Amino acid sequence: MSKIDDIDRKIITTLQANGRLSNIEIADKVGLSHSSCSRRIARLEKNGVILGYRALIDRHKLGLSVRAYCGVIRDSGTGWDELAQNLSSIDGVISVFAVSGDVDLILEIVARDMKHYSHVVLKDVFNTVGVSATRSSFVLEEIKSIY
Repeated sequence: MSKIDDIDRKIITTLQANGRLSNIEIADKVGLSHSSCSRRIARLEKNGVILGYRALIDRHKLGLSVRAYCGVIRDSGTGWDELAQNLSSIDGVISVFAVSGDVDLILEIVARDMKHYSHVVLKDVFNTVGVSATRSSFVLEEIKSIY
């Protein structure tokens, strides 16, 4: 893989701010020719630095007012991969992370309200084979999120 330089980082930052910009607009913002910028973007995509492009959604406008991180402690007899895959298939679970510390996995969950969140955790997460306990932390305000 090629080394990522400051121009590549500017391209990435520009795309993170607005993934719908044309290559010409990106080139203007980072001070490159259109062809050089296009080659760099193609290289970043080919090397897996840029994984894809997607729409950022306002979850509130979809009626999802609760966002929480749910730490999961697994039973020692259950494998990480199996548990992570099973939890990732639950509706409302938008991210699953294997972590160090007091819990084994952290789930990012979005829900309509607290009743819906309770249902997801008490019915869906707890009924997943291998879940021993959970610990929830609720997002009160999102300050910054770029990834």
